[in-house]
Amino acid sequence: MIRIIIPFLFFFLVSQESSAKYEVNENCRRAWMLVMDLKLDQAKKLLAEEIRKNPENYYAYYLEQTNDVFRLLINSSEAEYEAFVRNFEKKRAIMDGKDEDSPYYLSCRAEMEIQVSVFSVMHGAQWSGMTKGYAAYRNVYRNIERFPDFPPNRKLDGFFNVAIANLPPFVKWAISFFGVKVKIDYGFKTLNQYYLSQKNTEGLNAEAALYMILAAKINKTPEKVYEFTKTLDPAVANTFIHSYFRANIAYRTGRNEEALKTLEQTSHNENGTADVIYSYLMGKVLLRKLDPRAEFYLKRYLSHLEKKEYQKEMNYNLGLLYLVQGNREKYLRQCEIVQEQGMDLNERDREALYDASLDYPPDVNLVRARLSIDGGYLEEFQKTMKAFAAGHNKVHAYDIESHFLKGRYEAMLKNNNLAIAEFQKTIELGEDEDYYFASEAALRLGNIYKVTGQKTLAEECYRKSIKLYNSDYYEYIEDKASKALSSL
Repeated sequence: MIRIIIPFLFFFLVSQESSAKYEVNENCRRAWMLVMDLKLDQAKKLLAEEIRKNPENYYAYYLEQTNDVFRLLINSSEAEYEAFVRNFEKKRAIMDGKDEDSPYYLSCRAEMEIQVSVFSVMHGAQWSGMTKGYAAYRNVYRNIERFPDFPPNRKLDGFFNVAIANLPPFVKWAISFFGVKVKIDYGFKTLNQYYLSQKNTEGLNAEAALYMILAAKINKTPEKVYEFTKTLDPAVANTFIHSYFRANIAYRTGRNEEALKTLEQTSHNENGTADVIYSYLMGKVLLRKLDPRAEFYLKRYLSHLEKKEYQKEMNYNLGLLYLVQGNREKYLRQCEIVQEQGMDLNERDREALYDASLDYPPDVNLVRARLSIDGGYLEEFQKTMKAFAAGHNKVHAYDIESHFLKGRYEAMLKNNNLAIAEFQKTIELGEDEDYYFASEAALRLGNIYKVTGQKTLAEECYRKSIKLYNSDYYEYIEDKASKALSSL
């Protein structure tokens, strides 16, 4: 759920507009920058002081909840979630009906509602969470009707059109049930317009840039914003949040060395909230590099983890590290932990559960090859694939995966004919097997045909990908195939 909630945390970073009881003053601006650096305790103290001195500054109440959301999102217990809901109710009791003529009134209310909505869904109260989320949606568009020229309206309109289209499968029913209609392309266009309007405004440019980045991440198209992240002003780019997401975008687009360099240059408190997500990403980056230092960060993250989300993912990553180091016994133990602990609401945990439950033991060389190509290490990929060819057992799943990985390699080099042949072989060998390879091969084959202008073949491949897809597979496969088919 992290892909839905994070962007809603950054409403109204700084604003040159204020109303009598929604004052974005110096204390609030300073608090926002502390939040952006994940110095949450300092931000909370500053906001508490602002509320003590100025109890009718309702913007400070909103910002105080947003500060709490960051901590809750990154690492929290059930008790902290319950306290968060109680505090939301207390804040709304103070804020409801006050200064309703301000354009901030419904905007702040909507964001506070969507924050509670997402955490309610994550903690099992799906109906309550979705109804509160729908109330937030309605409040955003009520505000657009009342204040059409209020800049944050453009941001929220754009983001809703991307985020709602990317709700996770178990809550997609909400779209049709509530009658919500969205357009992804319109969403990105509107977000870009908002960013351009705030590009030269200190503070607001950081918030607007983050919306662009997170919308692309949620839409599973991080490549859309890779170049965009390079254009950010250094004052924006060097905050912890933007440094982290620049590294994350590089990681997700196969630029692992760049992600590593960015993380190594990112300042963080080794005992603070920032260190939790720093360890999360650094562990995954080093794993793709096949670097034994990954164990330190993976274990560090797991040792500090209070919430159940991402337990499965990170325990499986630790298992993969043991596997590539030659310790299959430890790998199998980690698979047991993946199956027994954590939760499977988010995409990464479901992927880990799928991988940990395969009906065949992974081939070490194929695992090394997949990690290498994911990180953009093509020489390491070639070396491990040669080792695989020289000595692998004749396991059908291995043959399917090897053709799939070779297809990815050729596609990266723009050797389209070779890539097409490998993906077609993957589908031929795997379409009757209960593995994800054939479904994703059809997706990637469709992408090649789309780029080369062969629309009919692309459409056939996307439909094939969807047909072969199983809900236990990696979620992005069906999602990307469906969106690509719609775009045709």
